[in-house]
Amino acid sequence: MRLLATAALMAGLATSALAQTPPPVTVEGLDRGLTNLGLMAGHAIQCLPEAEKPQAQRALLAFNSILIAEMGANAAFRFATAYGAGSSHEPDRQFCERSLADWRKLIQDHNLNR
Repeated sequence: MRLLATAALMAGLATSALAQTPPPVTVEGLDRGLTNLGLMAGHAIQCLPEAEKPQAQRALLAFNSILIAEMGANAAFRFATAYGAGSSHEPDRQFCERSLADWRKLIQDHNLNR
């Protein structure tokens, strides 16, 4: 749970390169992180070629299952609703490369590419 919570927090918090200590983990920070992670995932999926979307959707379901198991249904719901918001409109193509890199890191970090 700690790895997943940290990933969600870091996705939501923009920290300065000069910061010496990480910010404390808070409920609000985790919520913001899950929201930002869901928005990023929704944007990344929109940027994928059509042929890759079914596999990405399976990975999303697997990640949401991890959230339910480790952080509860409220966390999974927050991620899922943010994903829906992120995937509900045409993506901004200038940010696709970044979103796809973040998405692929999430897939690799949580071994969702099975």
